[in-house]
Amino acid sequence: MTYLNSLKSEGIEPFLVDGGDWLFSLGRLHPNPLLQQQMLQKALLLIDAYNLFGTRAAALGEHDLALGLDRLVEFQKRMKFPVLCANFKDASGESPFAASTIVTSQGRKVLIVGAMRVPPQRFIDKHCAGSSFSDPYPAILEQIEAHIDEVDLCVVLGHIDRADVDRLATEVTGVDVVVEPNSSNGSENTWINDEIKTTLHSGTVLLKPSGQGSELARADLWFRDKAKPWFSIWDEDAPAGSNIADLSTVGLAPHIGRHPAMEKIVAEFMATTRYKNPIDADEMQFEPSTHFLGSITCTVCHPQQAAYWKQTAHGRAYATLEASGDQFRYDCMPCHVTGYGETFVDAHEPGRWKDVQCESCHGLNPRHPSKPEAFPWPAVKDTPCWSCHNPSETKVPFDPVQAMPRIACPLLKRSEGK
Repeated sequence: MTYLNSLKSEGIEPFLVDGGDWLFSLGRLHPNPLLQQQMLQKALLLIDAYNLFGTRAAALGEHDLALGLDRLVEFQKRMKFPVLCANFKDASGESPFAASTIVTSQGRKVLIVGAMRVPPQRFIDKHCAGSSFSDPYPAILEQIEAHIDEVDLCVVLGHIDRADVDRLATEVTGVDVVVEPNSSNGSENTWINDEIKTTLHSGTVLLKPSGQGSELARADLWFRDKAKPWFSIWDEDAPAGSNIADLSTVGLAPHIGRHPAMEKIVAEFMATTRYKNPIDADEMQFEPSTHFLGSITCTVCHPQQAAYWKQTAHGRAYATLEASGDQFRYDCMPCHVTGYGETFVDAHEPGRWKDVQCESCHGLNPRHPSKPEAFPWPAVKDTPCWSCHNPSETKVPFDPVQAMPRIACPLLKRSEGK
């Protein structure tokens, strides 16, 4: 919000759209009803934030649809912008989402078309039973052909496969911008690196935003002639009078200041997700796993290693949640405790499973205490690290070669534990 306001102060009128998966919720795929509840609250927060941003339109993505079709349709009433999907029909054969919209920006009429790739049938059966998806490419084309004479520019929000994006850029006259966050090439996902987040392809502007809200793909456009190709502002060979695009990626954290209105709705979200009251144990029907030992057990035979661990970041992981007031956040807590979902489920009762304990790295070996030599621990690998130290989620670089020595316990003397 602060960044958008700074643009307005410079005389720039932002034109904000989203290519799909903007609600970031797969809550209904998770068995924990508390996490589902939190994801729904988070979706409402994002809707309110996008309303404040002045968002013009957003495409439908699979994560959004995982909220459940009925709930998503209900959420549309809260939105001040349309969700677009030209190739979707519900079980009744109706289209609950608009295929396209025409908006005016700085005196220019802009057609915005949205579509998404056809998801697996099992996904459809689970989240929108009876619904159908047609091929997104001809659905997009139909909208362009129907409205292109009414507008100056055309923006496609394509939560679609890369092959369809290439066809739009190379075969369809009149497509100016394609916003493509999906980055899928059939059955494979494409890693979004800095070189392809913003680019020009056959005279079409391609934007591939990523980072889950930590950055924007930005295109400053100087429009001069309809249905003509776009050239980079750095292209010295661009013909005179060409459409010019200045493309960049804008990081939004942590140097962008916080806006009071945004702070207010975030605070409201935090208040709804800290769950001041413990949950009803009968609701969860939870039986803790008997395979976890916990650091208390390990300490009996390995006090030196336990003492060292307590001084590491892993040994203080839960305290960081308490310091920020996030110890009841179900989207934060699993990486600050041991065995969440197997050892406990109620954020109010972590018990002895606080912090990233021995088994988070070493794995489970419940028979080891009774017969240490017969059931030794295997060597620690970096595989468990990535579930929490995932740079695409944390936005913090992670190198296990450098990180593991900082938390590795002192070497074990073989005379111990016998």
